Amino acid sequence: MRARLNARAGTCLLAMVLGVWGGGAWAGAPGGRTVVTLAFDDGLEEQRQVLDMLSASGLKATFFIISGRVGQTGYLNLDDLRRLAAAGHDIGGHTLQHTDLATLTPKNQRQEICEDRLRLLSWGFSPTALAFPFGSNDAVVNQTAAACGYNAARDVRGLVDTCGSCPTAETIPPLDPYEIRTPATVTRDDGLKQMQSWVTSAEAAGGGWVVVVFHFVAPDCTKRTYCVKPDVLREFMGWLSQRAPMGTEVRTMQEVLGGAARPAVHPVSQPPTATLKNPSLEDDANADGVPDCWQLGPAHGGAVRAERSAEAHSGAWSYRLERVEASGGAASLHVLRDDGTCAPAVTPGSGSRVSVWYRSSTPLHLEAAVKGADGTWKVWNRGPSLPPAEAWTEAAWELPIALPADAFELSVGVALEGVGWALVDDFGLADATAPAARLVLDAPTGGEDLVVGQDVEVRWSTLGEVRTLDVAYSTETSASWVPVATSVENTGHLIWRVPDVPSQEALLRVASAEDETVSGMSAPFRILAGPPQPGVETPPEEQPPGVHPPEDDLGDGQVNGESGGCGGCEGAGTGQLFLAVAGGLIALSRSRARKRQRKE
Repeated sequence: MRARLNARAGTCLLAMVLGVWGGGAWAGAPGGRTVVTLAFDDGLEEQRQVLDMLSASGLKATFFIISGRVGQTGYLNLDDLRRLAAAGHDIGGHTLQHTDLATLTPKNQRQEICEDRLRLLSWGFSPTALAFPFGSNDAVVNQTAAACGYNAARDVRGLVDTCGSCPTAETIPPLDPYEIRTPATVTRDDGLKQMQSWVTSAEAAGGGWVVVVFHFVAPDCTKRTYCVKPDVLREFMGWLSQRAPMGTEVRTMQEVLGGAARPAVHPVSQPPTATLKNPSLEDDANADGVPDCWQLGPAHGGAVRAERSAEAHSGAWSYRLERVEASGGAASLHVLRDDGTCAPAVTPGSGSRVSVWYRSSTPLHLEAAVKGADGTWKVWNRGPSLPPAEAWTEAAWELPIALPADAFELSVGVALEGVGWALVDDFGLADATAPAARLVLDAPTGGEDLVVGQDVEVRWSTLGEVRTLDVAYSTETSASWVPVATSVENTGHLIWRVPDVPSQEALLRVASAEDETVSGMSAPFRILAGPPQPGVETPPEEQPPGVHPPEDDLGDGQVNGESGGCGGCEGAGTGQLFLAVAGGLIALSRSRARKRQRKE
C-alpha cells in the first residue's frame, strides 16, 4: 500500500508543481452531487451515430481519440471530429497508436503521448485529458502524460466492480488527476440496469464523479466484447438526462477538471529560434494534413475546411482554408503554439513585421498571439482587413505596438473574415521598429459572450503619450466601425453598454484621436440577444492489411495489476493523502514500473 500511495502522490505532487489542476466548475461546489461523464474511447466509426443520440438527449460527452488512426477504415475521420467539437463535445487523447504504454521505453512513451496530443492540437482541438490504452500505466507513464502537456489522465478501473473494496465514485477533484478512476469498461454483458447502478450507487453514497467508458456501439454485440447496443445507450442517455432533480449532472472531462489547454510539447523538443519554421508550408513529416510547426484555429462553430493545395506561390504546396457558414468560427492557420520548438523566440518591447502571400475570395487578416512567462498563450492583436485577391498578392502587417513586456514567444497566422476560401503561402517574420506610443486593449480580450444591454468595462493600457482616444465597435469583422466614444480623456477605462446588434464576431477598438495608427483591438467576441441558454445542439468486421483489428487492442484495458486498482480506496482520507504527498517526493525520483499480468 505504501508504494502505491507513493506512486499516486508523485503524480499528484507533479500536478501541483505544474499548476495544471484548473478546478472545474464542480470542484469547489458544496454538498453531495453526482457528476457523470460519458467517455467514448478509440474514435471508432460506430461512434458516429452517438452524435445524434447526444443531441437528442441534450448531453455532452468526451471522445478519446487514437490520433494515428483517424481516417483509417473502422475509425472516425477528421470531419467527424470537427462535427463533434462544433457540437460542444470534448476531444481527448488516447495515444498515437493505442500502445501498451507501460511496456515501452520512456522515449517511446513520449512519442506515443506527445505526438498524439501534438496532432490533436494541430487540427484545432484543445485536448486536456488522456485515456491510457488498456489502462496500462505506472508512475513514469503518468509523469510523461504531464510532461506532454495533459492536465489529467484516465484509467479504466478503480471503482465499484473492479475490486472488492473500491469506492463507488471518484472524488471531485480526483484523488490523483493522472489516474482518474472509473467503473469497469462497458461490455456486452452490462445492460441498462448495470450502468444505472453505477450512478445510483454513487448518489446513495453521497455523490462523486462516475466516468462511464464505452467502445463499440452496434446492434449486434456477439462479436464485440466491449460493445453496447444503440437502444440501450439511447435509453441510458435519456435516463441520465432526467436525473437533475436527484442532483446528478452529465459533464465532459474538461468541464469537471477545468484548466486551459497547455502549449504543445514535441516528442523531441529543440531550442527556440528567432525565425519562422516551415514558412512555405512544404513539410508535413507526420502526414497529418497540417504543415509541420503550424496548426489550425479552434474547431468550434460553423463548417470549416482545410487542406494542403498544389496551387502554390512557390515550392510544391500552399494551404487552402475555406469557411462555408457565416455563423460559425473563422477558418485560420497559425504558427503552432508550443513549447518553443516551433514558435519563434522574441524580445519583449521589440517590433515585428509579418507577411504572407495569398489568394482569396473573401477578406482575411493577419493576427498574432504571444506566450508569456507563465507559459500560457494569449491572443494579442490582429491586423487590418485584407481585400480578396484573384492573383497571388503579398500582404504585410507591421505590428502597431511593441511586443508585451512578458512576451517570450510569438505565433502569427491568418484568419478568414467571411464565407469563402483562401490560399496562403510563404509567410515571413522580420524585426521592425516599435513606435513611441502604443495601446493594448486589456478587456474584453476576445472569446467572451456579452449580452445586449449589459454594461461592460472596457480597459486598456498605454505606453507613451496618448492624451485622447476614440473607442468604437464592429459587428462586421472590422468592415465598418460604430463610435462608442470620441475624443475622450485617456483614463484607461470606460463603461460600454452592449448595443442591440447580436453578432458572432464583434470587435472593440481603442485608437489615439490624434493618430489612429496607434490603436489596440480585441479578438472577436460574441454579442448575444439574451443570456446563453443550455440547449440541444442542432462498422467493419474485417480490417485492411497492416491495421490491427480494433477488438484486439481496444479498451479491454483491464490489464491485471495495480494500475488504477484500489490505490487510495480504503479510507482515502486526509491522513492518507498527507502521507501520499510526502511519499510522492520519493516516487518522483524512483518511478519504478509496476509488474503487470494480463488476464488469461
